[in-house]
Amino acid sequence: MFSRTSTWRYFDVWLVAGVLLLTAYGVLMIRSAITGAPAFEPLPAAQVRWAAIGFGIMLIFASIDYRVLTSIHWYIYVGLVAALIFVLVAGAFGNETRRWIQITPEIRIQPSEFGRVFLAVTFAQFLAHRRHKIHQFSNTVTAVVYIAIPVALIFLEPDLGMSLVFLVLWFVMIWLAGLPLTHFMLLALIGIIGLTAVFPLLQDYQKERITTFVNPEGADEEAIFNIEQAQISIGSGGLFGKGYLNGTQSQLGFLRVQHTDFIFSVVTEEMGLIFGSLVVLSLMAFILWRILRVAFMTPDPTGKLICVGIAAILFFQTTVSIGMNVRLLPVTGLTLPFVSYGGSSLTTLFIAIGIVQSVLMRHRKQEFG
Repeated sequence: MFSRTSTWRYFDVWLVAGVLLLTAYGVLMIRSAITGAPAFEPLPAAQVRWAAIGFGIMLIFASIDYRVLTSIHWYIYVGLVAALIFVLVAGAFGNETRRWIQITPEIRIQPSEFGRVFLAVTFAQFLAHRRHKIHQFSNTVTAVVYIAIPVALIFLEPDLGMSLVFLVLWFVMIWLAGLPLTHFMLLALIGIIGLTAVFPLLQDYQKERITTFVNPEGADEEAIFNIEQAQISIGSGGLFGKGYLNGTQSQLGFLRVQHTDFIFSVVTEEMGLIFGSLVVLSLMAFILWRILRVAFMTPDPTGKLICVGIAAILFFQTTVSIGMNVRLLPVTGLTLPFVSYGGSSLTTLFIAIGIVQSVLMRHRKQEFG
């Protein structure tokens, strides 16, 4: 398979190694986070199964020429929009939101998680096909409509965090494609006006998260409880942490949703700055470097945009997840990539890595298949 004439000789083993190490680290921390909660005991084993499934799917996507995906980008886009509409009409409820499609009593998928990756593919082809129109304002309006449809559907679920992921993905990719500064300034003005108009439409818990972040002194004790517990967890971890399975805030049940939104607090409390925070950040930085390396190597504008878009997703989610744990950003519900528990999230991240591998394996113009 790795002969001189095979595209697999370009397969980035180091990228996969970084992803697997970060995922394994996440499984260990999920195991610690759910200790003492019998209802959550199956989660670490489930995360391992999702990782194994994701690894297999990653290899499948790596073997498929990414240009096959870009050639059907409109079908993928329409399929994403249709799935998001289905979620609003007949999706499964969870935590007062409707974000999932129930496949079996045990398995449900979140289309927006898959959508963030496939939108990077479809929007990359959209921009590459229209790169000669990038300075035309009509093209910018079309691009805005392109992203507004899925974002509006995700916002209605409601899922503010994932809506922001889609918008950031759109922003980074269209900026790389060469959108004029004047267009950006106008869009920024429209965005500020839009945020003001959207705020009254937010759910009560979403408004509470924002107002709690802006004015914590005026928030009730229940609203800031978990944020304060996260700060205590991180602050008490020190350089070397309290030891695996020895975190007081998580093990004694003070910290909530510690296996998803606040996994970084568990990591830092138990493993400390040296063996916890820096390990996670270093592995993520390594993964981002390997992805951006692919973007630099490929001469194909579409492949370049895909890789940058996927890197933007990972960077933004990591920044927001850690930021809300240390109280620098409001709580949005975004998880820490490869570390937090979540089947749909982990699987789609492995798909993203598979697509990056596909771009890398075919970065030489003469190589197809």
